Amino acid sequence: MKKDKTIKRDFYLLVVKVVLATAISSVVTYLCLIYLIITLATNDVVKPTNYFVKDLDLMEKKIKENEEAIFKGRFIPIHRYSEKIQGEVVDISGKHLYGDREIIDDQVDISQSINREIVKGSYVYRFIPLKHDNAIQAVYVLKAPFGFIINNQKRLEPVLIYAALLISPLLFFIVYLIFFTSRLYQSLFHNIKLLLEASDHIASGNFDFHVSGLKRKEFMKIQNSFNAMISALKEMVERLAKTDDERKMMVSSIAHDIRTPLTVIQGQIDLIQDLRKSDRFDVTPHLEIIRKNCGKMTMLTDNLSLLYKVEKSHFLLNAKEVDVKQMLDEKKRELSTMVSRQPSLAICFDVNLQRSSYVLDEAMVMRVLDNILYNSLRFTKSGEITLEVHDEEEGNACKIYFRCSDTGTGFKENDTSLLFQPFYQDKQYKHHVGLGLYIAKQIVNHHGGDIWAYNNDKGGATVEFYIKELSLDHSRTFPPL
Repeated sequence: MKKDKTIKRDFYLLVVKVVLATAISSVVTYLCLIYLIITLATNDVVKPTNYFVKDLDLMEKKIKENEEAIFKGRFIPIHRYSEKIQGEVVDISGKHLYGDREIIDDQVDISQSINREIVKGSYVYRFIPLKHDNAIQAVYVLKAPFGFIINNQKRLEPVLIYAALLISPLLFFIVYLIFFTSRLYQSLFHNIKLLLEASDHIASGNFDFHVSGLKRKEFMKIQNSFNAMISALKEMVERLAKTDDERKMMVSSIAHDIRTPLTVIQGQIDLIQDLRKSDRFDVTPHLEIIRKNCGKMTMLTDNLSLLYKVEKSHFLLNAKEVDVKQMLDEKKRELSTMVSRQPSLAICFDVNLQRSSYVLDEAMVMRVLDNILYNSLRFTKSGEITLEVHDEEEGNACKIYFRCSDTGTGFKENDTSLLFQPFYQDKQYKHHVGLGLYIAKQIVNHHGGDIWAYNNDKGGATVEFYIKELSLDHSRTFPPL
């Protein structure tokens, strides 16, 4: 079946099929009827429609031979030919003279019917003129049965067959209408059945299927719409399930991330409480541990509060003149202080900037650097963490490039783009929220830049990104890439 076949075309074709089939069947039936009547009439089994016409011919001949006698009132014995034939003599005006009465009604114009034969209902009327003195003075009207049924009314079987054949076109029309309509219905119901099954799947929450096999243009449009709806629903359900899983994971991870530094802080406080009366007790390292864990909790809460802000496309950046060299110097001192008790780990900053200041959102840029550098600190126990910074003029704008490399454990995932997804947890560190690099990517994108990560030649991790300088006239927004 052609794919472009429509239901409208099917209904038009249905009408053509029914009419054509009815016409052909009726023609064949009537031909068979004629053949049957001729055969039966030849064998004198039935009387044909014009059975009495031959008697009318004989009577007309007899009447014309006896015009004068009939005109004088000597009526010929017509019942000698057939009891079913009636005869009446009337004048030109239609007034009865003699014979059977009221054979014709007043609506028949005698003058216009002379020498003619008229069929009315199931009878044939023949009007034979009677001449006297070379002028038509009267009309002999003969009435005889004219019809298969009336001629054979005493034979029930032929009459029933004849009547059935006469109404056969109507019967054929009804039969073919039912037949072709049922076929069309079955074809349409097949499509409806598939759509009902698809609806049941959707109602039961099953979206792992594809509607196919529908026929006709209208249903194919519905099929495409159904499949688009199924795909959209499946995607939405998967997204909701993923969101729910992420929410559960986030709650669990946040609880773990908060519990860990709190446990460490509680342990250090208990230790200080126990050892505070000791003469050689030095509280400084314990306070440093408490400070680091407080910093972890602060970063966690800052990331959570920043998450929903940076996800908005209209996130507003606070653009201002920033002394990037000074900002990086302060960050280097902060990191150096944190690793002061780790002599095997060095912090190196290689900054090559052509200008003293740039228009940036300082807090957001620092958030990116903190997320990247603290990740390196977490996974690097020895060696060095290096931050390389340089700028590059690009027309009226300026790009600042950052590359943070370490000698730590590196990334375990082959697809490092996963690191920038929200709530992602890699194999080597599962118990964390997984927002740092995601937030960093959003901030970088808002600065019109990009960020990527890979493992370097030393086996450690490298994260690179660049940002574009903003305009002082107004704060700029960039949609996330």
